[in-house]
Amino acid sequence: MKTLKALLLLLIITGVNNLFAQTARLQVIHNAADPGAASVDIYLDGELLLDNFNFRDATPYIDAPAGIPINIGIAGSNSTSAGDTLKNFIVTLIENETYVAVVNGVLDSGSFESNPEGKSTSFTLFINANARENATSKDVDFFVIHGATDAPTVDVIARDVATLVDDAAYEDITDYITVPPATYTLDLTLSDGTTLVESYIADLSSLGGGSAVVFASGFLNPSSNQNGEVFGLFFALADGTVGQFPAGVTTIEEVSSISPDEYKLLQNYPNPFNPTTTISFTIPENEFVTLKVYNILGNEVTTLVNQNLSAGTFNYNLEASNLASGIYFYELKAGNFIQIKKMNLLK
Repeated sequence: MKTLKALLLLLIITGVNNLFAQTARLQVIHNAADPGAASVDIYLDGELLLDNFNFRDATPYIDAPAGIPINIGIAGSNSTSAGDTLKNFIVTLIENETYVAVVNGVLDSGSFESNPEGKSTSFTLFINANARENATSKDVDFFVIHGATDAPTVDVIARDVATLVDDAAYEDITDYITVPPATYTLDLTLSDGTTLVESYIADLSSLGGGSAVVFASGFLNPSSNQNGEVFGLFFALADGTVGQFPAGVTTIEEVSSISPDEYKLLQNYPNPFNPTTTISFTIPENEFVTLKVYNILGNEVTTLVNQNLSAGTFNYNLEASNLASGIYFYELKAGNFIQIKKMNLLK
């Protein structure tokens, strides 16, 4: 219904003002995680275009005026006119070109956690001027936007396939990436390429010939960001459909299937958790073992194991009632074996 309303309003504006003989194609995505902007009204040259446009919503591609400066105004959801806009952006679209505009950032940067790389997190509009409504082949075309204000520079790796995104910092927009329609495990790592932040299951098997925008969204540390929405990896299709890639989860039941002749660190379970979770691992021989937990800044918060252990499978409980909500990492060292995994404390 909102999409239909947006289309009708745009047609009315076009007909009445007769200004939009030149048009471009435009998709709008709401990715501003500030709770104060959870729902917004968007004005186009003073006319209401989108009413109560919610966080992580997207429009389909629509015709927008080209060849002239246009004012895109963003207001709170209780606005009564364009005079209530919080931010205004003047843009000029090129005729027959295709764009994606992403509402991003926070209204008051001083009230939120700073970006780790010192990037500005002010409320803004990210624009990709080379968007595609369809793939250029029977494969799947997508680009990636790093839109999580408190997240560091990351890589996105299609497991056992290739590195898709290398060293993407907040506000970065990648070129289009083309992959065959299939299901992939996407590992989101810090820029060192080894520290795993999260894994996601991306089922692209039904999207052959289609296009998408993949966007990092939300906060790694909600408790430091006005309890905003937790971090996730989302996609927007050309028709305005928005979805979330589910996390790749390893359950505690898999412990029994691990052979004692291999080193293995499992994903904690449950994950996310509050306030307790279990971390399991196996070692194939007697080793001096450490199992430590770190926060997103790399500061150690607790040590679960620091001793010699015999070969076997081990389960350790982490009680985190004294820790804040957010992303944490746990590191297993046993002899020359080192592995790190990510977990999410969500209170």
